[in-house]
Order: sequence, then C-alpha cells, then structure tokens
Amino acid sequence: MTTYARIPPNLLTRLGSYCLTAITAILLTITLVSTTQATQIDRIITISTQEWPPYQMQTGNDQTGAAIDALACVMRRLQQPYKVIFLPWGRAQFAVEQGKYDGFFSAAKNDQRDSYAVFSEPFIAQTWNYYLLKGTQVPLDPQTIKQQAYFGSRKHSNTTYWLKQNDFQLIHQADHINELLALLQKGRIDAMMENKLLFEDAIAKAGLPMEMFEVVHNRTLPLGVYFGNQFVKRYPEFVEQFNRHTHACRFEETPTMATGKATSN
Repeated sequence: MTTYARIPPNLLTRLGSYCLTAITAILLTITLVSTTQATQIDRIITISTQEWPPYQMQTGNDQTGAAIDALACVMRRLQQPYKVIFLPWGRAQFAVEQGKYDGFFSAAKNDQRDSYAVFSEPFIAQTWNYYLLKGTQVPLDPQTIKQQAYFGSRKHSNTTYWLKQNDFQLIHQADHINELLALLQKGRIDAMMENKLLFEDAIAKAGLPMEMFEVVHNRTLPLGVYFGNQFVKRYPEFVEQFNRHTHACRFEETPTMATGKATSN
C-alpha cells in the first residue's frame, strides 16, 4: 500500500505565490533587456546644428549652451553615443533631408520640416517676441504690428517660415542677427520677430541696452530635435525611447537669463 504525504494548504498557497513572483521577475527582466536593446544604436548618432548662442555654441572642441546640455542629458540617460556637427543652418537641415546626418536641432516644429523628418517631444524653451525701436511710429499691438511693420528675419529660420506663412511684410532676410540689428537701428526695417534669448544675447554682445527696444510678446514655441526619415525608418523605436527622457532633461527660461543649463538627471 502506497502512502501519500498530505501537503498543507497554506504551503501550496506559498508555493504558488513564490512561482508567481519568480515568473513576474523573469518577465520584468526580459522587458528591461528588450528596452535596453531597443535604445542601443549600432553606431554614433550624428546631429547637425548651427552656431546659435545661448542655445548651442562651439569654441574649438568645446560645445556649450542650454540646448547642448539638454541633448547631452537625454543621450546620457539612453547611454547612446552621438556627435554634434556645427554647420550653417540651411546646410544643417538639408544634410538631414538628404540622409547625410541623422537629425538636427534646436528646431521648432513646422510643416516643411515634417515632410522629411520626425520631431521629438519638445524640451527646450523658446519665446518669440516682436522687437521694435523705442519711439517707433508703429502702434504696439500685435495686429497693427502685422499690418504696418516691415520685418527682417534670419534665413532658413522657423521665425522666417512663420512670418511668411502668416503673411507678414517680410522685406529682408539676413544670415546673422547682427545684420538685422544694424538694419533696425538704421530704420531700414521696422521690426524683428525673434527668439527672446537669442535677441538678448545678441544685443548684450553688441553693447546695446535693452531700453533701446520695445518688446511685444508673440508666442511660446518650445524646441526639440528633428530625426530624419531615413534614420527613423532604420531605427523605428528610437524617437519614442528619446522622448521618454525629455521631461527630465527639459530646459526652461528664467526671467533674467540669457544663458542656462538643462535640468540635471
């Protein structure tokens, strides 16, 4: 006669609990491994940009600025090697459209860029203001500024694209903001619609006081990274992985700043 040992019910419950815990741990490990593998790219990611103080600057081999810090924060969290290449802004964008580089930044979203690249979650603060000389004859309300002011703007910039799309009187485009400041001082243009930090940095370097200008707020339009369609097609999970870390690395303006750093991780 065979004798069977009786297993206490509470032991069966504990064994079931242990098995469930072990299975959960295994599944979590598999998920973490899969996530890590999804974020790893088999080469250095190349991101083009422009010289654009105080967001991104290069002196020799040193790359600094609020946007440089914010991007570094995200890539560090992803443990992803990358390289930033400084170019004229038009070339920086065109090179991504042609697939030479993987992405460009710091950029604001627009339809033209959406045709050849995918925009990340925006995580770099940007404020657009209208700037006119003190004593201007143009009334200082946004609608009248649009109707009466003749604008200058930077070539290949999203500010220029926005002015054109919204039917402003854009009469001059320049490569650099310093050229536009000179035209504004001479009365060759009535106004600029420009990034707040960029404008403040430019007039500080030019030795011009802020009191020379009238400032009218336009809009807030945060910046991000555009990743080219060719890159996204090859690595379809990367942008989603990138976006998971943008909030922790977000750069915000403060009322008196012309430079800044991203939130540390």
